Amino acid sequence: MAIWILLLWTALAQEGAASHDANLQAARAYIAQGSLAKAAESLDLALAAHPDAGAEPYLMLMDCRLKLDQKEKALDAAERGVKRYPTSGPLLKAAGAMILQEDSSSDRAGELLERATRAMPQDPGAQYAYGLWALMNHHEEIAVAAESRALALSPSDDLRVQAETFIGLGEDALKRPQRAEAAFRAALAVNRKLPHPNPSAALEFAMFLTRQSRQAEAQTLLDEILRFAPAFGPAHLERAKYLFAQGDLESARAEGETALAQSGSDPKSLRAAHAFLARTCFALGRMEEAEAHQSWIESH
Repeated sequence: MAIWILLLWTALAQEGAASHDANLQAARAYIAQGSLAKAAESLDLALAAHPDAGAEPYLMLMDCRLKLDQKEKALDAAERGVKRYPTSGPLLKAAGAMILQEDSSSDRAGELLERATRAMPQDPGAQYAYGLWALMNHHEEIAVAAESRALALSPSDDLRVQAETFIGLGEDALKRPQRAEAAFRAALAVNRKLPHPNPSAALEFAMFLTRQSRQAEAQTLLDEILRFAPAFGPAHLERAKYLFAQGDLESARAEGETALAQSGSDPKSLRAAHAFLARTCFALGRMEEAEAHQSWIESH
């Protein structure tokens, strides 16, 4: 009897493995065809039959669910994968980054990303993501250290621009303006060489210069940003704030309207532009326009 049970178990295990392989193969084929919903179904079947199939199927499933805008299912796949493979660097990094994107204050994101840096100490992306989490949660010393490690590991100019910018922000928050400026300048030097410079990174330097009461330098940098990114709303809003401070309210309002028009669907940018325009229109005595902007803020 024992031998038959053993043979039956062996047969079932082989059948499960074959089904798992078939489902994985089907998922890869569906992904290649762009049929992400079918790919996700195949991956779910594969992992239900064989949850210890490795980290890759969980990563594939997370990616499919995210592209299908099924964030809860993507998070579930991430947590299941991390539970099965708690030392998998790629899983920890992907799961932590996904949670961070959904909730920047998440302690869970920080935990997973810190574990990813230990699992993959030579991976610049893990260091970069952990540094971003730390910066967004006011752990500036950790952020500066992590982004410095990312810089030492990565030859990517895009990553260097971002990492140097985050170092600048961290150093500024730590009240070390000379170090902050050195990092911002390093970011700008690389940024200028990119085929498509990053306006957000350059704007952080301009805002730093404004905080340092170096308005002329800040406005010169804003001019440069608006030359390579004329439709970048946040730069127009910073220019509008400068014009308001100079007492040129009509020009400030016009620039604010441009910022609003170029804010797209970003809630933070929209709110900032409406708030500025409400204040500016009140100052100009354009009460109906001011109230319209205030009403938008209150309804959002």
